[in-house]
Amino acid sequence: MTVNTQLNRYTQEGYVVVPNLISADEVRLIQQEISHIAANHRNYPQELVQTEPLVQSGKQVPESFELGIRKLFRVARHSEFFRSFAFHQSVVEIAKELVGPDLFLAQSMTLMKSPGVSSPKVWHQDNAYFRLDPPDVVGFWIATDPATVENGCMHILPGSHRNGIVEHAGEGDAYGIVDVPQNDDVIAIPLNPGDALVFHGELQHYTPANLTSRRRRSVQYHYASSQANWLGPVNDSPYFDPEVQICGRPPERS
Repeated sequence: MTVNTQLNRYTQEGYVVVPNLISADEVRLIQQEISHIAANHRNYPQELVQTEPLVQSGKQVPESFELGIRKLFRVARHSEFFRSFAFHQSVVEIAKELVGPDLFLAQSMTLMKSPGVSSPKVWHQDNAYFRLDPPDVVGFWIATDPATVENGCMHILPGSHRNGIVEHAGEGDAYGIVDVPQNDDVIAIPLNPGDALVFHGELQHYTPANLTSRRRRSVQYHYASSQANWLGPVNDSPYFDPEVQICGRPPERS
């Protein structure tokens, strides 16, 4: 696919799939860092390591602590490895093409989706959390295991970014779209390890639970224009908390 074709699809449909965005060696290093953080979780701030609700409630007991983790949140803030990865040349080049030369890392996380304990992530739009205007936000969802329909790959509604932010409600991970998509236009995006789904910050999307015995780990980075304005907190919670200035001019705040 040519660069122009990729840009046109991103503009019109709100997403593009980039095969082999990162190498097999980089995939392995990401998996190793996830395991390192899990094994040493007591040495990290509480916000970083978030366990699955079924594990928190005691309804499910995973085989290991790592397999009970729902996400590692703001990993670039707490891990030197993931902070360095935020400057990955191939990733940043695409982000600059889509957003512009002034970039910061709005948010980073790993999304674990372990078998037997995972729960769905509700339909939502990421800029409904960030509330940036203009919505110059791009997400990179990079698979580090095979991501399939059965184990919880991303599902999206192509073109939905063109309608702006729709009504959301709920708290925490349950904060999502009130009227979820119910039509045949929803598509699943299976990925191989190293592939990336690059998507607009207002594209509607969700992931189902992992119904297999296989892991489905991914890493997600959101980049935004450092010249965008933050419109304020959602539900009195400061969801938007930028992590790292990547390139160009830093935010101009009064």
